Amino acid sequence: MKKFLNAIRHLVRFLLLAVVVLALIYLAPYLYNRFFYPGSTQWISERFSEKLEEKSELVVYEVTLAGKETISTTAWAIGPVQVVQIPYEYTLSFAVNLSHSRVEALGNNTIEVRLPPPRALFSYSKLMVDEGNVKKYDWLYPLTPERYAGMKEEIERKLYDECAANPDYLESAWKSTEKRIETDFHDLAEQMDQVTAISIVVLMEEPASTQSSPEEDS
Repeated sequence: MKKFLNAIRHLVRFLLLAVVVLALIYLAPYLYNRFFYPGSTQWISERFSEKLEEKSELVVYEVTLAGKETISTTAWAIGPVQVVQIPYEYTLSFAVNLSHSRVEALGNNTIEVRLPPPRALFSYSKLMVDEGNVKKYDWLYPLTPERYAGMKEEIERKLYDECAANPDYLESAWKSTEKRIETDFHDLAEQMDQVTAISIVVLMEEPASTQSSPEEDS
């Protein structure tokens, strides 16, 4: 009976030891990152870098414009032979290519994120025409469907070029980018219980590769 009780005691001790070892293995990464800030900063920076790369293209800002565009065709010695007034609503989104982001741990409590500037991508461009209020004068030169489609493409291209280079829109897009990145980082830091321990700095930098046209979609 005594041997049986000793065996039970040894078994219980073994099971308790096994539980402790498994608990330490499970909690070791958390404990290490929680109490050793250099390791924590590096570890969180790597996780955040992975998170950014997963998102790839991040839409950060949208512009909506409404207006009317008048396009006329003039014939020599006659004057305007075709005048078309097109009311429209135009939207364009700015996005950041997060696959070009660089995340680096600085010291014990700071993470630096470098991002390319936001770009207006033509794939995020949309022109909506109020067809019911389109006005046209074309009795001398009838408006064909092909010509009308070309007019709308011309308007969309013009609006895209103007918006894509607008410094106010670009500045607003970058401010929105900073807020989005900071919010995403704090969400991750909160999950890791590092909200007050680590701060983030977001910087803009041009990609090292050859610059492409702002309208080229990646």
